[in-house]
Amino acid sequence: MKNVGKAILNIIKYLSLIVYGLLVVSLVLTGLEVQRIERNYAYVKTQYAKTIEVEDYTYFYREVGEGNPETILMIHGFLGSSYDFINVMESLKDRYHIIAVDLIGYGLSEKSLTFDYAKANQAAYLVKFLDALNITEVTVMAHSMGGEVSFHLAHDFPTYVQRMILIGSGGYVVPSSGGSLMPSDLPLFVYDYIAQNYFVQRTVFFTAYSNDEVQSQRVTQEDFDEMYIVNRTIPGKVLREFTRDNDSGSTNDILKDVEQPILLIWGEFDGFIPLSTGQLLLAELGDNADLVVMSNAGHLPFDTYFEDFMHHVEDFLI
Repeated sequence: MKNVGKAILNIIKYLSLIVYGLLVVSLVLTGLEVQRIERNYAYVKTQYAKTIEVEDYTYFYREVGEGNPETILMIHGFLGSSYDFINVMESLKDRYHIIAVDLIGYGLSEKSLTFDYAKANQAAYLVKFLDALNITEVTVMAHSMGGEVSFHLAHDFPTYVQRMILIGSGGYVVPSSGGSLMPSDLPLFVYDYIAQNYFVQRTVFFTAYSNDEVQSQRVTQEDFDEMYIVNRTIPGKVLREFTRDNDSGSTNDILKDVEQPILLIWGEFDGFIPLSTGQLLLAELGDNADLVVMSNAGHLPFDTYFEDFMHHVEDFLI
């Protein structure tokens, strides 16, 4: 038995060394990839770039179409940024005043350890952000988690929101069998060395798209690199605060009271927030909402089926 126990310990030590070695190699390779991205994708940080101080926090945002009478506020999803909407901004800038914002903690906005990252508080600060820009009413376009922020915005501050276009939207959470809507609070090293790892994020990134989108190269390595150049600016401690302040599910009970016209756009094969959830969300919202399903698309149809996506958007905006 002693020999068996010793053999097991040796195996554990050997496996631990392998894991440690793989981690070191991954960190080195990630460092090299980061250097390449910083060289090749610096434009992501500068295109239409602006900043503004709102109370004690600095917002980064992109603005085009100044002078146009109607404002569209674009709100990204989890681990997204204002750059996600860059093509949509280009398409609409001649007719609309467009502001794409990086939420506090995300993109190139301030990364704070004291900010409350609950979606309800993000919405409250967006109102302060709009006030600072002297904007009193917007059409909202939001993706994924940004949709959940938008529901708080529309419900809690209804005079600011005229209508909404929500893409693969968060905002309706189906309770798990255990009844908990909160994710686990993981050790800090998980956020620093796993959640922020280039190769881990790249793997997760491509699962957001349908098999057809990946195989037909509608989404490419360049798309990921443009996202990662801003994602890497989020410290692990701030990622952990996202987890701790998560209030997902808090919009479930307010959806029926959201009265603005809403266009829901969903990818047929959305693997992050499935179409079935979108259909449940539609039922909760009632007659003021419509759902458009984009064939073969995943979680980011504005990336992969841009012309079709814009057709639905412009039909709604008219």
